[in-house]
Amino acid sequence: MNLLSNLQYMNEDMNIVSVLDEKFKCYGSVLNGYNFDEIIKYSLINIQLPEFGNLYEPAIPAISEFEEIKNIKSKVYGELPIQAGYVTGHNQSLTGLEYHQGSETIIAITDLILILGKRQDLIDDCFLSEKAEVFFVNAGQAVELYGTTLHYTPCKTSLEPFLAVVVLPDGTNRPLSEKRNESLLFKKNKWFITHTSEKEKVKNGAFPGLLGKIIKIKI
Repeated sequence: MNLLSNLQYMNEDMNIVSVLDEKFKCYGSVLNGYNFDEIIKYSLINIQLPEFGNLYEPAIPAISEFEEIKNIKSKVYGELPIQAGYVTGHNQSLTGLEYHQGSETIIAITDLILILGKRQDLIDDCFLSEKAEVFFVNAGQAVELYGTTLHYTPCKTSLEPFLAVVVLPDGTNRPLSEKRNESLLFKKNKWFITHTSEKEKVKNGAFPGLLGKIIKIKI
């Protein structure tokens, strides 16, 4: 955990804490009693990491076949249909926030950082970045983020890209059959706001509801 002291933020008044800290309990829970060794091995061998930018694949059939994913399907989702994919990349800042109906499970293949907020703090569909909190997830840890937790792409903790396996209710983050401009619903089961500076995302229909300074991780 010495890595925590080496990470800095554009917002100097913000602190980073482990997901084992009491502060995390209102956002989610750490999943204990699982063995992710085989998933980690598979991911490091088979998932190609990007040279720049971020990549997200919502569903990889081979990942869904691992026994621990099936256990998560039972214990976290009550045997409802799920999808298991991955997210990887070089993200270092919070440029948006999303939430889902249902939990999101993140298995950290590498160390990564989560910047989180509470849906209860949305006012007129807007969220002040100063209300966000920052959490460190060790490689090999898994967390369940509750449906009331605002979150977005994890951040990397070194010059190398982060990598995580992501489990969600089946169909999440797929294209909508029809986009309604008056709604935060951006993709299936994905309600999303973007930072006011993200002009391209706003142009593509995202609501500019993330206000305040951009939180940025300095490696």
